[in-house]
Amino acid sequence: MNTALIAESFILNAPTDGTPEHLVSIQREPERAALLPGTLGSVQLRYHSLQLIPVDLVDDVPGIWRALLEALESFLATGEAEVPFPNLEAGIVITGHGPWTKFTAGSVRHLVEPDLLIDGILAGAAEYYSFAGSEHAADAARVAALRAGTRA
Repeated sequence: MNTALIAESFILNAPTDGTPEHLVSIQREPERAALLPGTLGSVQLRYHSLQLIPVDLVDDVPGIWRALLEALESFLATGEAEVPFPNLEAGIVITGHGPWTKFTAGSVRHLVEPDLLIDGILAGAAEYYSFAGSEHAADAARVAALRAGTRA
């Protein structure tokens, strides 16, 4: 398992009893996350100790993963990508620079190893769509196709 780039999906828990909103990890608390209504939350990508996606970019989680996959597809095809978040005025930008890739989400920019970024995004998306269920079969198939294409 690659631990240099970790992808984690969160669902927003917005209690009605006055307790503060908080994010629930589908990886660490899948049973609890499955009980939460809606798909509002965040996707976190951590590269070593760096947070690649700011925590405050809370949006539609399946939409965030679709944006990341769209960015990855474009990056793999052309060496660059620029894709908006589903409902926020923020974007995902990926550009290649030799052995390094610049990954930008919102206003946060970091240089990462491209193979680790690609593998981490695909692993995280596969994990999320497995959690999300059969209504995301087309998205899961997209991840599988990308994985097959990056191994060629």
